[in-house]
Formats: sequence, C-alpha cells, structure tokens
Amino acid sequence: MSKIKELLDDYIKREGLAPGISLALIKDGECIYKKSHGLGNLENKIEITCKTAFYLASLSKSFTAAGIMLLHEKGKLDLSDKIRKYFTELPDYCEDIKIINLVKHTSGLKDYFNSYFENKQNINQITNRDVYNFILKETSLNFPVGDKVEYSNSGYVLLALLIEKISGKSFSDFLKENFFLPLGMKNTYVFTENKPLIPNRAYGYEQIEDKYYCYDYYVLTTGDGGIYSCMDDLILWVQAFDNENIFTKETIETMFLREKLNNGAPCIYGFGWFTLEKDNKKVVFHAGQLGGFTNIMIKLPEENFSIIILTNYFRDSFQKVFKTVHECATETNAEYCNDNGYRGSTNNAL
Repeated sequence: MSKIKELLDDYIKREGLAPGISLALIKDGECIYKKSHGLGNLENKIEITCKTAFYLASLSKSFTAAGIMLLHEKGKLDLSDKIRKYFTELPDYCEDIKIINLVKHTSGLKDYFNSYFENKQNINQITNRDVYNFILKETSLNFPVGDKVEYSNSGYVLLALLIEKISGKSFSDFLKENFFLPLGMKNTYVFTENKPLIPNRAYGYEQIEDKYYCYDYYVLTTGDGGIYSCMDDLILWVQAFDNENIFTKETIETMFLREKLNNGAPCIYGFGWFTLEKDNKKVVFHAGQLGGFTNIMIKLPEENFSIIILTNYFRDSFQKVFKTVHECATETNAEYCNDNGYRGSTNNAL
C-alpha cells in the first residue's frame, strides 16, 4: 500500500490539474485509502471527486455476469442452456454455445470490436441490435466451443439481450432494481441509446503534443460496456462480493471458480472477472479501456483486499501507476485482453 501511495503522490506532483485519477484500497470490507485528483472536465475546470462518474468500459462485464447468475439463482435460466433456446433465429454455427460459454469467453463467437477495427468500419454509435445483426451474418466460430478462452464483446452484448428477454425489463432497469438501488449505488448509470444525462461525469481525453483533446466514449452497446460509475459506488460493488449483500458465499466462490477447458487446462475467466493465481492464491481482476478511459479492479479474496483505479485519459505517467498496481497483485505473465480484444500481458498491455 505504501508503494501505491508513493506512486500516486509522485504522479500528482508531476501532472498537476490535468485529466486525472481516482483510486481506492479496500481491506476486510472497509475502504482504508481513497484519493482523487485532476479534472473530470477540462473545459469547465471541474475537479474529480469520489462521486465523479467514469465510463467503466469492460469493468461493466462484472455487472452483466452477475445479472446472469442472479437469474440462474432465481431459476429463470440454467447456465448450461444453449443460447439458441432463447434466440431461435441464431445461425446453426451457434448450435453448441451455452450461456456459460458466453459468460466465460469460451464460445468462439467472433468479436464485433475486432471485426470493425480490422475492416476499418466506423464503430461510432454502434448498438446492441447492430451487434446482434453482426452475429446473424457471421457463418462460423473462431474455434470449437470450450476449446479456449478468447475475449468476445459480442458474447456479453448477447448476455445483456438475454437478461432483457428473460426479465422483461430493460438492461438498465434490471441492473438498477437488482444491484444499484439495493447496494445504495446512487451515481451509477447505464448509458443507453436514449443517451441519458449522466450527472457529474468525467470526460475522456487524449493528449497530442502539449494539448488535451476530448476523446470521449462513443459506443452505444451494453453488456460488454455501457456503464458509468463513481469510486464511492464501485467500493460498494466490490464490498458486495465480500459481505454477501447480493450473493451467498458459495455463489461468489462459483463466480470466481477456475473451471476446465475441453483439454483440461484451467479457464482463466470467471463471471465478469479474470481469475488467476499467484503464489497459490487467487487473484481476481478486470481492466477496461475505451474512449480516453482506463480502469482496473483487482481482488485478492484470501487477503480480503481490493484495489480500484479509474482514470479519464491514457498516458504513460498513469501507466506507471497502473502497471505497478497490476503487477503487485497479478502474475506478470498472465494473458488478458483489453476492450479492443487484443491479447497482451501485464507487462506491456494497456
């Protein structure tokens, strides 16, 4: 913790009031350190606080997966159900995909994000319906179901659509009723096609030479992303996996379980969290990066210790903080994916 504080203090000293950072450390269910610095809105000089809402990018996946588990607990779906049971118009190549495969990125479903970038298509304003149509037009999987873990934003969009189909509610209303309100998360919102006003939000930026430019969130999908939240609310979310406010201890352990792939190798992805091991102890984490935002949540279950970092720009000075925190908690050779779906290691990605 002292190393993290030292890094953050050094970062603040060097950066001044530029786009900034919010960081919190949680131990035994209590927040033991919380610090915010910088500007969430450069144009209006609005400073970042613990109530500033950041775009979470792929940190949103933990909410989507939790929603699926909640429906499973209530008997509304079975994780082993094939997805075509609910979306009968899906092509034959989706025949063997089960809900659990979508949750754990073992479906082989092609990632729309990769496809759009590879084909130089404009991804601005893309919606869940667009992603669904993308799945309908594809003709094959990237690999046989269950053979390996390969990050697929398409799968999590499909999970959001599944939550809506089964619950009869919008994805936003479902999360609000089952997670946001019960936990007291008052500044957490799903950004939908209706483009709701997000109060006290941070804007994403990039720096070109000596100037900052607004490089904000521009995709309208949900499930794989789409959520804005603040540090105070995310502390409540992380604590929910410690104090069993939403799920039982047994269910939480299942959500962080390292199941087996077809070849017997461990699956490194749980329910919206990567699940790795360091020194024979479990490390649970997820990163999220898009539109000028770079974030991470890390949990060490056996130590009852969690770290949350939110930023509204991508820059080398922040990466030093990010990588050091990441490497303090995770094995340095562990593979993971960023929001563009590209694989990397904790040494060089993001």
